[in-house]
Amino acid sequence: MDESTVDAHIDRLVAEGVLDHDESTDGITTTEDFEHRRHVYLDTYLDLSEAEFHESVADAFDLPSAEAAADRVDDLGISREEFATYLALSAHLDGYGVAERTEMAGIVVEVGPESPVPEALDELDDDTWREFVAEHDRAVVTVWKRRCEPCEATKSELDGILAALPDDAAVAGLDGEACPEFCRENEVNAAPAVAFFADGELLDAVTGRQRPGPLGERAAALYGGD
Repeated sequence: MDESTVDAHIDRLVAEGVLDHDESTDGITTTEDFEHRRHVYLDTYLDLSEAEFHESVADAFDLPSAEAAADRVDDLGISREEFATYLALSAHLDGYGVAERTEMAGIVVEVGPESPVPEALDELDDDTWREFVAEHDRAVVTVWKRRCEPCEATKSELDGILAALPDDAAVAGLDGEACPEFCRENEVNAAPAVAFFADGELLDAVTGRQRPGPLGERAAALYGGD
């Protein structure tokens, strides 16, 4: 898309209540109302198997088969997040064609809401987490989610959690809703979560509100108390 097309789509998305433009900072984010709607689709489509995902794409875009959908997904690099966003936009908007909604979905995914990952942590995604855990003998990946009360409670104790983890463990965070591959591969089905890796291999993943003491004890048990 050229710049004028992007700007026109952004203007429409602001007018439709999908995006919010802060004129004081010129920042653009998704609105809370749209995120509530998108959240429903993310919950449904992020955890689909490859076959189910391709079948859903075939149905949504009237493609002849799941195989044709798989080719389309590969050719265009369509992620589950983009597909869920497209469906959320389709439910939210009237009067726009498939091509327009597809382009808008790409913009919405790129803009996104504010990340749920605390600023104190380096943020990973599905393209970078494998390299992160491979680069460090001991790596801890924390998983966060928006509109998650246990996540917010865990954030309030983040300094204590970091202090309780081994000094030689590299620690980062990721947005669980935006990283379905990480969650599927490491069997993380809730947030907050903490995944412990050693030499690139998953040792354990614990979910639910995390407190410094028990988390430090679990890390010591997994890493041998060094």
